[in-house]
Formats: sequence, structure tokens, C-alpha cells
Amino acid sequence: MIRNQTIVCFSTISWDYLWQRHQEFMSRFARAGNRVLFVEPIGIRMPKWQDRERILARLRNRSRARGQGLRAVMENVWALDPFVNPFQQIGFAHRRNVSALTSQLRNALAQVEGEAPLAWLYAPTPLARQVTAQLQPRLVIYDCVDAYSENPKGVFSFYAESERALVRDADLVLTTSPRLYEQHQSANPRLYYIPPGVAFEKFADDALPEPAAYENIPSPRLVFFGGIDERVDLELLTRLAREYPVWQFVFLGIVRTNVAALRKAPNVHFLGHITHAALPAYLRHANALLLPYARTLFSQYIQPAKIFECLATGKPLAALGLPVFEEYRDVMYVASDALGYAESIQRALAEKNDAAQSAARRARAQTNTWAARFETLNELIAQRLREKGQ
Repeated sequence: MIRNQTIVCFSTISWDYLWQRHQEFMSRFARAGNRVLFVEPIGIRMPKWQDRERILARLRNRSRARGQGLRAVMENVWALDPFVNPFQQIGFAHRRNVSALTSQLRNALAQVEGEAPLAWLYAPTPLARQVTAQLQPRLVIYDCVDAYSENPKGVFSFYAESERALVRDADLVLTTSPRLYEQHQSANPRLYYIPPGVAFEKFADDALPEPAAYENIPSPRLVFFGGIDERVDLELLTRLAREYPVWQFVFLGIVRTNVAALRKAPNVHFLGHITHAALPAYLRHANALLLPYARTLFSQYIQPAKIFECLATGKPLAALGLPVFEEYRDVMYVASDALGYAESIQRALAEKNDAAQSAARRARAQTNTWAARFETLNELIAQRLREKGQ
């Protein structure tokens, strides 16, 4: 187990956004006795009007940090909301960003008494890479969680080229899905497949009381949780909500796209962001869980971070749209296309507390815990440090 290290993490999500791999790994490093400087998003594309809520949230964080940009979010973890020029594709703006962000990070590292850091990158942009080089890290780790170059929202024009350079040069490259592993396999011999995990006991707890927000939502409750954006097949869900008025569609998470048509259905309920600590109770009192993804080039590389959290509940799951679901057909109701998704949901609802099926799902989740993932990571990092004589 590595200890007394300083980790600078260039994240693609804010600390206060949905709890994902980013926060899970960094919080575990912190609890193991390391210091973590969590650098909130520095941008992978030009900002758009629909980003306004996210931008406002970041301004509120800056206000809480009293203008310094640095705030303690848990023991041994500090989040830095950096000031960067969003027009990163312009040469002079990029050069000033490199200088300014390097200065901010050095100042932040001095405040948290960190030195000779490990650099952990989720954002493979030139800005992140060049600032990382200025910090002279002991290791550079690229945690590749998405094929952002295929993101329909777009990325900077230099993104794909910069990612290839990072994959080639990094000390360790981690990937979250088989497709991402295949994409980068030939570029770096130190590339590993580290899928998502689960805090098993937390999500397998059957004694959790029903949330008050469910009081006026009858069964059957079909629950989706996570980011509500273009990756989700919202058009299909809108149609199903109209065709099956008895089904109650419950959405838990931050909305980042237009859901006006879906909101019109009386059997659709948006409950907003639910903290990760409170989430298991909402899943415990669902009748089935939904994983309905749109089939796009971008989505073909996804393995949802919540997949083992869903399985840990033991609840039936209806899944659609991602190649990775094929390996879970024994524990999910996987539809081959949108036309078959209603049937998958019907089969999930018809299961009626099947003890054997529930146990099979939980068994699959229990062998894929975050604790096991973290142990693997520690071994990889320790080995690479030894190889470099660190």
C-alpha cells in the first residue's frame, strides 16, 4: 500500500458532481495516508450555453473557497478550482494557461505540504500534460474512462492527438472497458483494464428504510440513476412512459440535456441529485433498475460506473445499448434493440423477488469491489515506482 505520497489528479468532473471512479479512488488514497490535490475540470472543449448550470456551481465553489480556489473536501483531499482561459486552442491563451495553472498548482501543493507528486490524469489535453511536466512528477498515470474524442458534444481539435501522446508516454495507462483497452493496447505495454467497482455492503443492505420522496410514487418503480444526458435513450423512455402508464419512471441525478418531452408524462419523476450515501435506499425500494443507453459511436466504449452497484442490490436490471452488457446476460435482462426493451423491462418486473437470481447478481458484484480494484492499483503503482528507482 503506497503511503505518504502526494497525488495531483486532473479530473474531468468536479468533486461535488456525481460520485464516480474519480472520487472513489482519490478518497481511498487519502484514507490510506496520502495527500490528494483534486484539480477540477480545466476543459476538454469550448464552453456552451448548456454548461451554464455547471459553471454557476463552480462559481459557488470558488465563493466557498474565499477566492483562493482551494478547499478541503475531506481529510487529506483538497479540491482546486483553477482559473484558466477556456479558449485553449489559441496559442497565446494556451501559453498563459500553462504558466498560470502551474503557478496555482505549485502554490496549492505548498499549502498542503505536498512535493514530488504522482500525476493522475483524466484529462489528456495539452494543458494538463504540459503543466504535469512542469511539476516533474514521480509517475504519470492516465486513467482513461471514456472515448471523449467521440463525444457528440465535441472536444478541442487537438484532443485525439494529445491523448495518443499521453497514452504513449505515461508510466501507467488504465482503461475502464474492453473497447478502451483494445483501442490503446498497442500504444503502451503498461496498459491495464481496471473496470468499475462497488462498495458492496453499502449497496447490498436490505434493511434501508424507504425514502420519503417515494411516498407518492406507487409501484412498479423503474429507477435510473446517474448522469441524465445524451448517452441515455431518452426518446425511447419517453415513448415507453406513454405506452405503459402504470410503470413509474424515476430518475435520480443531474439533468444535463433537454428532457422537456419526458417531463410531460405523469408517470415520470425527476428527483434530482441524490448523494452517494443516500442512494442505496432509493435503489433498495425500486422494483427494477434501468440501464437504457443510446447506441452511438461514443457509447460503444462505455462501461457504466454504476454497473456493480446495480448488481449489488440484487434487483433485476433491464439493459440496452452497450456492447459490454453482453458479458452480463446471465445477471441482466439485456435487450438487443429498442423494440425489445419493453420486453426486457416486463421480464425484470415479472421476476418477483427471485432469490436465486438476486444471489447471482450479488455474487457477481461481490467479486468486483472497489477495495479489490484499489489493491490492484497499489500493486501496479508500487511496482512502477520500483522500476523507476523511486
